[in-house]
Amino acid sequence: MALINMKDIEKLINVQSNTQNALCISIFIPTHRAGHETLNGQDHILFKNKLREARTLLGRHDVPEAEIDAYLKPAEELLNDNNFWRHQSEGLAVFLTKGFSAHYTLPIPMPDVVYVLDRFFLTPVLPILSQNGRFFILSLYREKVGFYEATIEHIRPIDISSFVPETMTKALKFDIKGKDQDFVHATTTVNGSNIVHGPGSTKGDEEHERVREFMLEIDNGLQQILHNETEPLVLAGVDHYCAIYRNISKYKNIVPQNVNLNESVAGMGPNTIHEKAVELVKPLMQQSHSDSLSRYENVAGTGVTSEDIATVAAEAVHGRVDTLFITPNEPVWGTYDAKSATAVVHKDYQRGDDDLINLAAIKTISQGGKVFVSSYNGLAEVSDGNGGVKALFRY
Repeated sequence: MALINMKDIEKLINVQSNTQNALCISIFIPTHRAGHETLNGQDHILFKNKLREARTLLGRHDVPEAEIDAYLKPAEELLNDNNFWRHQSEGLAVFLTKGFSAHYTLPIPMPDVVYVLDRFFLTPVLPILSQNGRFFILSLYREKVGFYEATIEHIRPIDISSFVPETMTKALKFDIKGKDQDFVHATTTVNGSNIVHGPGSTKGDEEHERVREFMLEIDNGLQQILHNETEPLVLAGVDHYCAIYRNISKYKNIVPQNVNLNESVAGMGPNTIHEKAVELVKPLMQQSHSDSLSRYENVAGTGVTSEDIATVAAEAVHGRVDTLFITPNEPVWGTYDAKSATAVVHKDYQRGDDDLINLAAIKTISQGGKVFVSSYNGLAEVSDGNGGVKALFRY
């Protein structure tokens, strides 16, 4: 399952830039993984209402009925996919334009809104892309591998069964006999090399090599998800297994400590693992946030910071924002004029406007800057007013 990341945002931006004379529809709803809301089809009903709203908004833009049907056809297909609605998380985002559609199940609640604009409205997903956004958990049980996407408040399982073996047996194709886990001759191919197991090596050597190969299989599979990510990864499992994985993994953002799981007893459930992982991750997020805010405060008022949204948006477009603190709430509508290299705030939405908070954040992230989203995960820091932004410039 693909997870939304900056490359997805870049794709959406590229689509909206290359789709001529087309409107961009952004639909967001809160969803549920289980409970009576799922059984009663509450998410399905809400999404159906959002499609009606989108149809009305398209009509106000004088879009012919046949074109409206074409715009909304992919969303209508989602509406009729019962299996899709049985596998939701905390939020759903759907993006539609002529000849293009994309949808993402998200680990944080989404607002109940629809936008029909000249660009996709991306502000609600910014918390996931921010420095105080999500993290990952990899549970390394001998006979069960679990992978989770998480925030401080939520966790959801990610199905990795198509490219990561679920058990050590499947990974290494060993013939295991009995509870003592002795095994007969077997040959495993790892990175093109054949490794022979059986007589001639000690059981301790065999055990270590078997675990190492298993971890290599997992890491190679997870690269399909993690190779472009930068979020923290928490390992959960026996200390020995976690240490081996940490040493062989290509992923550079593994949290130094791990959640210790005792395999001799019943495994912890995802919620318990999440709770213990948060204990490790939250201090790291808070420290990064605190250090960045201190840097801002140390130079505030010296010309290398700003709380004016028009200034911040323009400087973000120019690639000058090093660190951005934002409070997404109501959109701050406006435009960026490339000729004058300035941004202008409008009191009310005008055709062609961007949410300048969204513009500033996306440009900052895409050009290597840091973005912290307040009113999220208990990490609030931005004062009210001025569009809810604080920016520290690169120079």
